[in-house]
Amino acid sequence: MINEIKKIPETYQLLRKLSKINGPSINKELLDRIMYKSEALSPLGKEYWWLLFFGLKGQRPQQLMFLIFRKHGKKMLMNGKEIILKELGENKFQGVTTGWFFDGEKLINLGDTNSITEIKNKKIISTIEGKELIFEGGFPKYKLRVGDIIDLNIKKANYLIEKDGQGGLFPPLGVGWVNIFLKAEGLVWGQKFKGTAHLQKVVGVIPPGPFHWARVFFEDGSMLRVFCCKTGRESKIFFRKSFNFCNQKNKEIIKIDNPQIKISKDKNLWIIEGKKKEEEFRLVLEAYAQKPFKMKGGGSQTYIEYAVIPKDFMLKSKARVITLAQLGKGVGTFEDAYW
Repeated sequence: MINEIKKIPETYQLLRKLSKINGPSINKELLDRIMYKSEALSPLGKEYWWLLFFGLKGQRPQQLMFLIFRKHGKKMLMNGKEIILKELGENKFQGVTTGWFFDGEKLINLGDTNSITEIKNKKIISTIEGKELIFEGGFPKYKLRVGDIIDLNIKKANYLIEKDGQGGLFPPLGVGWVNIFLKAEGLVWGQKFKGTAHLQKVVGVIPPGPFHWARVFFEDGSMLRVFCCKTGRESKIFFRKSFNFCNQKNKEIIKIDNPQIKISKDKNLWIIEGKKKEEEFRLVLEAYAQKPFKMKGGGSQTYIEYAVIPKDFMLKSKARVITLAQLGKGVGTFEDAYW
């Protein structure tokens, strides 16, 4: 415990470093260090490893998601199941490993395992539903294996943004994360899988709070992300708003910081509209599956992960107008998080 307390300043140093990067200039060494290290957590501290995979075939594409999670404290509830939280030495802890797979027809719940996770030699070893989960490698080449049901090779995809580091520090609070965008190919539950991999590690010293986060990958290799915080679950007051679109064909990145934004839900459609001066966008996402992660204990937080396809998209910038017809079909997730 004393050693963990001594290491807490190192966590804040990491968040400060990420807040100075806030973009794709993060180097390979720092990226690997963040992915393969369990940070010292102060009160309100938490860590997430998100492993997301998106197929592009079919009307309702395959999606695979894993989450390895730990937080400061002794126990919590994940979807109603008690989870014991323990530090078990350097880069070894007891927390939760959870996940799901949409196979094109139905969602397969992988359950919530009170797993022991160990990180060593650029390898994360955990368990889920009695099967060993191993994630290993270094940017830009990784491998994910889960027992005899998942075997994926992850490698360079030539996206405009293949990695980035983001952060914000406002002591004693702060948050930082890294994103990795690659391609993945292999077998999942006996099915061939080929698509996009989004790997993310998040470290936060923050209270839980409501937000929306959308990520969509298009057939032509383009990608968009929309993020905003809000003041309550049903609130229409948004802040820390951002829109980021990578246009693969024209090799350009269009960012709209702090746009006026409107988000609404109509049955299984999420409608996101934004505008700032001469730039505006509209995105309509159809949800075809959903999986909640309900966390309680030391602050409650619910994440509802929607598997989505874009039904409409328009981006008007100073240079051009871009539509869904130009990009081809897409797939992604829409995250609705709240207290």
